[in-house]
Amino acid sequence: MDTMLSKALREFTTGPLNQLIVNLGGQDGDQWEEELKKFLRKEPCWSNGQVTQVAEPKPTPSILELVSTVMVPATIGKFVAREKFVRDTSRETKVKINHLGNNFTAWFLNGGDDKEDPESEQTLRYHRLKKYSVDDPIITELGGKAKAETTLTEMFSLMEKQANGESGVLLNNGFANIFYIKDSAGVLRTVYVYWNVGGWGVYALSVEVPRRWGDGCRVFSRNSVLVSSEPSAPA
Repeated sequence: MDTMLSKALREFTTGPLNQLIVNLGGQDGDQWEEELKKFLRKEPCWSNGQVTQVAEPKPTPSILELVSTVMVPATIGKFVAREKFVRDTSRETKVKINHLGNNFTAWFLNGGDDKEDPESEQTLRYHRLKKYSVDDPIITELGGKAKAETTLTEMFSLMEKQANGESGVLLNNGFANIFYIKDSAGVLRTVYVYWNVGGWGVYALSVEVPRRWGDGCRVFSRNSVLVSSEPSAPA
């Protein structure tokens, strides 16, 4: 017993704990105390002046490539959706439309208010979708719903410039042109238009529907946080 006690006292007075006590009471005691506190909190200590590099989380890969911008001219009167979006592929029509989806008709043309107020000149940004994605990541990358939102007025203005499926800002190769627009009830919807068999088809989906858009589709927004380095398309 005496031998064990003697051994314990000898280790206490000559071992690491004793050295720590000596260091705490020495000239660099304040520094030793600070480093001891870091040790007890399981933080890096005694880095000898070197900054410990903390691994930063990898950024989420971008799914959008900003192509350019296009100016949409100001409007004077109210935009009445049911007067503009009419199925008509005749030579006399202003915009050839060969199909209107059921959701688009119900949400935008048969609601209590299918009119949009006059707008000042607007700049739309358009992006190429680089990989398959549902709407939520697209809207997030654009900066959220408020920044992603456009209007029927703006979408139809672009359709007028390509009334017969000519080349332009809107894709005319069967790929979807995607817009985020509030319907007659004020609910943000995914509206998409594409050229097919002699006319534009216009459709709408809930932004909550897990529809996967293919790479190469074009996404339009008004106030997106993405900045274009490309020249603007002609108005």
